[in-house]
Formats: sequence, structure tokens, C-alpha cells
Amino acid sequence: MLVEPGTPTATPRPAAGAAAASVAGAASVAAASVAGASVAGAVPGVAEPARRRRGRPNVLSREQVIDAATSIANEDGIDRLSFRALGARLGVAPMTVHRTIGGLDDLHAELVRRTVDEFTATFVWPSEWHDVVRVFATTFRDLMLRHPLVLESHSRRGALVSTESDAVVAKVVGALRSAGLSDAEAMYAFFVVYDFVVGHTGVQVGRGSAEAGRPERHALVGELLGTHSYEDRFALGLDVLIAGIESRVR
Repeated sequence: MLVEPGTPTATPRPAAGAAAASVAGAASVAAASVAGASVAGAVPGVAEPARRRRGRPNVLSREQVIDAATSIANEDGIDRLSFRALGARLGVAPMTVHRTIGGLDDLHAELVRRTVDEFTATFVWPSEWHDVVRVFATTFRDLMLRHPLVLESHSRRGALVSTESDAVVAKVVGALRSAGLSDAEAMYAFFVVYDFVVGHTGVQVGRGSAEAGRPERHALVGELLGTHSYEDRFALGLDVLIAGIESRVR
């Protein structure tokens, strides 16, 4: 465009403050565009950076944590039980599990308590002392076979304590006293039965490949028994124990 001589170009100059604001605004827009482009370019198919959602943290119940812990302990062993493993199983952060249940020692105790209570609720006590001992032994064995975490916890952490455990002990000891044993003998006889069940079940659960240990011994077992049966082995052992108790009170 031609400009007449002597006629100044009418282009107003912005004030210094306005110019600075304009430059700053342009820089902000450019930075935002670059950031958005960076995120969109880094993740295919993402047009804009994801916004962080704010809200309440994940909420768990104690029952959810205990259910998940029971599954992990029974499937993988109690050593694999951790807040990280529980968080992965439940889809939450490990700290969420910790806030819900407390420490791992508390969780172990709660696992045993609930599992043992569920089984003791199934007891139907007969009247004869022989049958009381038999019901206790077989049900206790079933519990540890179905829930290896109980056996593992017992071997590492001591006595199995639950809401009803004292009542179960009192029932069996009372039956043994009714057979004619003294208080001390009845208590020790209970421990003998208890130890037999724990020991037998520990051998069965922890045996693994029976042929890998002492093949010559297992060849002899096969020669004498044909097929080894843990069921028959347990039943005979319990019969021997009951017969021994009975001979003591005659």
C-alpha cells in the first residue's frame, strides 16, 4: 500500500504494561499447548491429558480383607500374605488394606479365629465319650486339610485361639473325665489326641512327593499294604488312641 508523503502511518503503539501482559499470555498459551501436545503424543489416541479424579478413597470391609487373605494363605501359604498381595487381589492400595485390618499379626489371628469358629459351629456332640473324642479328632483334621493356613499358623504361632476353642476343649476333657480319668489325666489325654491329629495332618499336607524321599521304605510299604491310604492310617491311629484311653480306666 502506498502512503502519501508526509503522512505518518497511523499504527498506535501499545503501552508497556499491556505489551508485557500480552507476551506473558501468549507464553502461557504456548506452554499449555506444548504440554497438551506432549501428553497426547506420548499416549496414542489420547487427545488431551487425563484429569485426576478427586473423591473418597477406596473403602473395604474387614470381611473382604479376611476373605481375600484366607484365599491367599490357603493357596500360596501364609508367608505370601502381605499388604501388597492383598492390595493386588482386592484392587486397592496396600495402605488401604492396612487401614482396614491393622497389622499382619492381627490379620493372622483373625484368620485363625474365624476359620476355627466356622468349623466348631458344625460340631454335633454325641453322648458317649468315645464318640466325643472321635468327632473332635475327625472334625479337627478336616479343618486343617481344608484350610492349610490353620495348620501352618499353628506350627509357627502356637495354640489355635478362637471364640469357641475353650468350649471345645472343655467338652472333650469333660467327656474324658466321665470315662473315669482324673482331671490331670483327662487334660493330658486331650493333648495326646490333639497332638496326634496335628502331627498326622502335618505329615499328610507336607509330604509332597512320597516317592522322592526313601524309595526303599516306600517299596516296603507297597509290599505290605498294597496302596497306602492316609484315611486308613488316621482311622487306625485314632482307634489305637481310644483303646489306650479305655484300657487306662478299666
